[in-house]
Amino acid sequence: MTTRENISIPNVAEPVDARAGSQCIRKGNLLFISGQIAFDNGELVGPDDPLEQCRQCLRHIESYVAKAGGTLDDVVSLDIFLTDIGYRPAAGQARAEFFKAPGPSATVVGGVDLAFEGLLVEISARAVLS
Repeated sequence: MTTRENISIPNVAEPVDARAGSQCIRKGNLLFISGQIAFDNGELVGPDDPLEQCRQCLRHIESYVAKAGGTLDDVVSLDIFLTDIGYRPAAGQARAEFFKAPGPSATVVGGVDLAFEGLLVEISARAVLS
């Protein structure tokens, strides 16, 4: 039986109570990355800039995948949450900067309230490690 392994990176805080969840869980060759936001070491990256916030979220995702021994080519699916659907082009541009064709499947949802003031974007991911 494969056990679950918590994957963490130094610049993203884990929940205070581990029972509440994890930023990233590996089970076998599957990697599940919780919604990443544009905070790096506790500081908001790209205030009022949806493109830079998307990039920061994808940087976190890239770091988690690398820590688990993979690359962005292993990412198969993204969920992208935007406070304004008008930020969709920025999300598309950031994805094009980080992923080779064909990029991962993606669900994009606009008009959502996110957990912290100033956030414009949140992105979660799933990867199948080779």
